[in-house]
Amino acid sequence: MASDLTLLFREWPHSPNDDARNVRCVRADDGRLLIQVRVRCGIFQWEYDGRPDGQHPYAYPSLLDYYRHRVEKVHRTGGGSLHLGKEEVEEIAEELMDFYQRRVLFFRLGEYERARNDADHNLALMDIISEHVDDPELILQHEKWRPFVTMDRARAEALMSCQRGEHAAGIQRIDTGIAEISDFFRRHHREDLIPVSQEIAALKDLKHQLRESYGLPLTRAEVLEGLREEQAKAIAEEDYERAARLRDEITRYEKGEGPKVV
Repeated sequence: MASDLTLLFREWPHSPNDDARNVRCVRADDGRLLIQVRVRCGIFQWEYDGRPDGQHPYAYPSLLDYYRHRVEKVHRTGGGSLHLGKEEVEEIAEELMDFYQRRVLFFRLGEYERARNDADHNLALMDIISEHVDDPELILQHEKWRPFVTMDRARAEALMSCQRGEHAAGIQRIDTGIAEISDFFRRHHREDLIPVSQEIAALKDLKHQLRESYGLPLTRAEVLEGLREEQAKAIAEEDYERAARLRDEITRYEKGEGPKVV
């Protein structure tokens, strides 16, 4: 029998200007938590725990659990190695997308530990693909998103630390995320992408926001990094006089004399 959703939509109208009002947690009849998202013409619903769609593929909690079991079984029996084909990767891609979409909602709800867990889940799935798929192009289709997921994991862990009042640890976790993304580009021989990485820029912006919010001073390494970035910018703009002054400031600071206003 068809059901009219009009009353539900009236009870929870979509807000075009405030995304926070379009996400809510509700309890199912059996008591489990659900996340609901109000869109202009409907409502999406995700499970709060486990796989976002509530399914158990191949009787496992998730495809990650299923493929980990398969990998372990191959290793235990000495049956060679596991090889995944295009259809299997497409199935994994659906789980990747579901966990990503829920991760976005967890950030919006301030559930940073759960956002971190969903990011870890996707990074582990990407490891399965990179280690057990023979087609390099198929691997790259998913591996190219690793910096983005790594960024989200670092964001989540930094915000988790700040929730606990461990602000300096949050800054350190952002720095670790930046280093992980930079290492990814170096492994793929794309060092040229490090200065223009949107993921790295987003983490640096978050670090700046946290420093302003909690009154945290810059570390010595951050001061030097800022001076070097300013020097590179001055050289790119052919402002060689300013570049020379910045070079001298960097030298003085490295000797422990401290920077001056330039």
